[in-house]
Amino acid sequence: MKIKLIVILIVLVFTGCYQTTLYYWGNYSNSLYNYKKLETEGNLNKHIKSIEKIIKQSDYLKKKVPPGIYCEYGYYSMQEGNYSEAKKYFDLEIKLYPESEKFVTVLVQRIPEKKENE
Repeated sequence: MKIKLIVILIVLVFTGCYQTTLYYWGNYSNSLYNYKKLETEGNLNKHIKSIEKIIKQSDYLKKKVPPGIYCEYGYYSMQEGNYSEAKKYFDLEIKLYPESEKFVTVLVQRIPEKKENE
C-alpha cells in the first residue's frame, strides 16, 4: 500500500512540474535583440527567417502563433512592397487576435491602392 502511495505521489509531482505553453516563440527574443543591436540588412533577413520559422513551427506543433508575429511579418512584407502578402498576414493577426484590429487597421491603411506592380 505504501509503495502505491509513493508511486502516485511521484507521478503527481512530475506531472505537476510539466509545463505547457500556449505559444511557440522559437528564437524570437534573441533574433529581435540581434537585429535591434545592429540594424543591418543581414540581421533583418535573419530576423524575418526566424519569424517564418515561428509561424511554420507553431503550425507543426499545433500551437497558436504568438501575438504580433503575423503583424510583424506582414509589416516586413509591406516594407518589401509585397502588399498582398502583407494584407494576408494582417488579416491573420486580426482573426487570431481581434483585440489588435485597431492597430492593424492603421497598418492596412498604409497599403497603397495600386498593389504590387499591377
